[in-house]
Amino acid sequence: MAALTTGTAAAGTGPSFSAAPRRGAVSIVEVAVLSGCVVAATLIANRYAADIMIRTFLWAGLALAWNIAGGYAGLISFGHAAFFGIGAYTSTILLLRYGVPPWLGLLAGALLAAGAGGVLTVVCARLRGPFFILSTLAAGEVMRIAALNWQSLTGGAEGLEIPPLPSAAHMVFQNQPPYLALMLGYMVVLFVLANAIEQSRYGYYLFAVRDDEDGASAIGINPLLVRVSAMALSAALTAIGGTLFAQYFLYLDPTHIVSPDISFEFALISAVGGLGTASGPLLGALIIVPLSELLRGSLSQSASGLHLVIYGVIVVVVMIYFPSGISGAIARAWSALARKAAARRVAKKTA
Repeated sequence: MAALTTGTAAAGTGPSFSAAPRRGAVSIVEVAVLSGCVVAATLIANRYAADIMIRTFLWAGLALAWNIAGGYAGLISFGHAAFFGIGAYTSTILLLRYGVPPWLGLLAGALLAAGAGGVLTVVCARLRGPFFILSTLAAGEVMRIAALNWQSLTGGAEGLEIPPLPSAAHMVFQNQPPYLALMLGYMVVLFVLANAIEQSRYGYYLFAVRDDEDGASAIGINPLLVRVSAMALSAALTAIGGTLFAQYFLYLDPTHIVSPDISFEFALISAVGGLGTASGPLLGALIIVPLSELLRGSLSQSASGLHLVIYGVIVVVVMIYFPSGISGAIARAWSALARKAAARRVAKKTA
């Protein structure tokens, strides 16, 4: 715990930078990836490619939101689809029934999701490991069943449709560039927030509670408060992503919006990219989402279902050979190159 207290005291002294991805620092790799995303979003002209890019940016932001609870606080959740659905349904119902612009509706959805996330964490405070995971999965299923059966509010199995009338006030646009900018902004804001958390005192509290709850309590950290705040923040940010999803697709289908598959995707993207780092969900989404879409598009006609097999094999290989994710693999490769370079310099001096 001495290292923790030293790190906590150092938190907030200013941003740090590194060449390779590293927790608590902004790396050259991350800056290059984000810059490439901005350039690609500016230059893209193909509608299909733009659609994949919009989905990628949105899912990167959602994985970053999930990572605050799952990666930083250790609250592995398979029920984040519930928060996603709360955001999507809240803004859509407010828009269709009361004419409230989604720009305000997303705030209402975020507040509701934050409250739901906080309550869920308090109720399941004594649960750990697989028991907590199952409780979050059950919460997601409760939300899905409610959305399917509460027809007067959610439209039931028929879902809700947002009128496709272009209006900036209603977050409905005629072309893809505004959606690209919106999703890119969502991803960048969450990436900046994740990096800020990693370098803050609050971030050290999250890591301490995740790694050693008893030790964290011994130095005056309240584990329950830290967990509740992490889940509430993660749920609120996920709900905002749900609103953006609803306004892009203009249709809410409860079997998809509140599906466990959505929750699994958030966790999978973060795990493949690297849990507990800001770069992990970003790198994971930039690989997983385009790969999934391209495989589905190229193989769905000739070999239906084969794309899922290939996709699954690739994910399993990454998880086996890169247990710390793509971010960790890049960091290890960079460290190995740095050691070799240092060894060569020493050899030249002694020669």
